Amino acid sequence: MDLDRLQRQGAYEPLGPDAPKRLELLEYLSSELGASDAELVTFKDSLPELAGLLTIRGRVSLTLEEVADQAGLDIQTIRNLALAAGIPDPEPEVPMFNEGFVSFASAMTKVGVIFGDEACIQISRVLGSAMARIADAVLSSFLVNVAPAARTQDSVGLSLARANVEAASLLDSVVPALDGLLRQQLLIAQRSASDEARVDGAGFETRQLVVGFVDLVGSTEMGEKLDMTEFSAILSDFERICLETITEGGGRLVKLIGDEIMYTAPDAFSASSIALDLADAFQDHATIPQIRAGLAGGPVMLRDGDIFGPTVNLASRVVNTAKPGEVLTTTDVAEGAELPEVPIGTFELSGIPGEIALHRLIRL
Repeated sequence: MDLDRLQRQGAYEPLGPDAPKRLELLEYLSSELGASDAELVTFKDSLPELAGLLTIRGRVSLTLEEVADQAGLDIQTIRNLALAAGIPDPEPEVPMFNEGFVSFASAMTKVGVIFGDEACIQISRVLGSAMARIADAVLSSFLVNVAPAARTQDSVGLSLARANVEAASLLDSVVPALDGLLRQQLLIAQRSASDEARVDGAGFETRQLVVGFVDLVGSTEMGEKLDMTEFSAILSDFERICLETITEGGGRLVKLIGDEIMYTAPDAFSASSIALDLADAFQDHATIPQIRAGLAGGPVMLRDGDIFGPTVNLASRVVNTAKPGEVLTTTDVAEGAELPEVPIGTFELSGIPGEIALHRLIRL
């Protein structure tokens, strides 16, 4: 570590009020974590964050060209995989990849051999999106739950730097756990070509499913009245209860859309029972408002972990017709569920051709 250089470039001031502690932080980053003088200068205003970056990345940072060479692939293939995974297109000779990206690129090449090049890029896109969400959630949790206390322990950020390293070191345990969780989810999702599914000419799987939308009533007004901490706690409880109820009912939570969730179930009875259970759960909840739900059944296209098609559009319109506490379904779902229900008439739904007969499910 060249202190004269760091001083000239503004990363270290020997006569500053916190000079001894600042020097201790610089030595920690340099000697223990392998930070270069250039990195210390670049991150001179955010040295604690550099500690986390170094722990996550490791001491080696690779250029696009080096990744291609180590993976035995051409540069354009690496660039395509990186872009599909949501990684910005790097400048030539700029080191920005961790060594693990070499393994990712090699693995995706093997995926392409079995599933085809287009599917390889599609899977890379899904993995990149999923990892980006996980990374953002982990970082947000650190900033909320760990960083504030660490910042109070010293003025230059040495405690925060060590907290970054401690949190980043959890990757050694978490990454193998992700492998186990992925395998568990694959076992749950397992289905065969003999199931009620088909692959159309475009290469997408379609299945007969019941789609449900559950909307938290009055969330906009609630968000205006509550502070962010209170509102976040309510949304977290809403998501947790929905996930547990859907999973226990044999469905799958497809995605969270702020104050709304979308789920699927294999049959009308399961989908309807889930919706009724959720309506009951939030009927008299201490903090969470009532929900409304809409269900429709039919073919859906499965793509990138999401679902698409007219059935999805219909279910999203049905929920908009429901009143607080109501579960509305189309006729085929009401008949298939064989649960108590009341026909409420036909409706013109936005973007849906013709009039749609709707039924309100009731709990006796």
